[in-house]
Amino acid sequence: MIPLEKLREVSRIFLFTGALLLPISIIEIYFGEIYHSAVLIADSFHGFIDATSAILFSLLLNIIYRRSNKFPWGLYNLESIAVLFVTIFIVILSINYINLIINDVNYEVPAWLSLIIYSNSVLTLVVFILEKRYSWISLVKTDLTHSKLDLLMEIVSGFAIIINEYYLTLTVVFTIIGFILADAIRQFKEAIYSLIGINCDAPFKDRIKIILESLGINLKNIYVRKLGSFYMVYIVISLPPDCKLSNVYKIRKTVKRIVNSFENVAIVEVRVVPEKIKKHKLLITNDATKVSNSNKVNEANWAKYSANFKDIENGRELIKRAVTKD
Repeated sequence: MIPLEKLREVSRIFLFTGALLLPISIIEIYFGEIYHSAVLIADSFHGFIDATSAILFSLLLNIIYRRSNKFPWGLYNLESIAVLFVTIFIVILSINYINLIINDVNYEVPAWLSLIIYSNSVLTLVVFILEKRYSWISLVKTDLTHSKLDLLMEIVSGFAIIINEYYLTLTVVFTIIGFILADAIRQFKEAIYSLIGINCDAPFKDRIKIILESLGINLKNIYVRKLGSFYMVYIVISLPPDCKLSNVYKIRKTVKRIVNSFENVAIVEVRVVPEKIKKHKLLITNDATKVSNSNKVNEANWAKYSANFKDIENGRELIKRAVTKD
């Protein structure tokens, strides 16, 4: 699991990012509407998604940092619910805006408007440098990749405003909106998976299985579900029925510690079930006649037995061994 102190530091970075991206996006959409700049409006939509995601990540990480043993894991779904509504709203805006710019796009805008986009790119670069220290965290690693794409698109967008070329402007706008829609679809799918609790193939699932089996733990099953940006892992192991209760607790604690060591694992549940012991039924009867009629011994196999009917007055023992013979 991610160290709580690191979660707190990353939470502050995300909050800083969201707090600065939000006003810049508002400025972009304000001047974009005044000057009918398609590039500014499209970039503002992208900025709103990034700002909302950053603030949500910050709040979620802050909640996890303060959590206790009685932490209600259902709160993790708040991120998924919020992402769900935000992505639906942004997708509707983007689709409507595509219809508008096809018929009415203004590419002759003041060149100084590019400074707004370049200020956004400076912020993206600063955040990229700050987050690079925490690149070992999957959540931050994903955001770093996102930041690289954002930085490239912002540089091209500012260049498109300065050039004031019609087809270049259209290309940039459609590229930004395409990137927005692809990102929104990805987040929408992950939010749905998180809310319905579907069993997902996490990258660490096979590694957990290998480690536990190498320790001699009889692993029955592993269930992994998404909780927003994190994971809940449900482990089922089996132990002998005569295993001491103290040993059961020790094994459960060991399994939890191992699974918690994996990144982005927020909750671990370990269930212990008794191992099934195969019991061989022993047929004992005093009626040798019924047994011999229902379980006739093939004459060709009689030689393998150590006794003979002529040497035994009562054939009950021989027939019993023949019946119970594996």
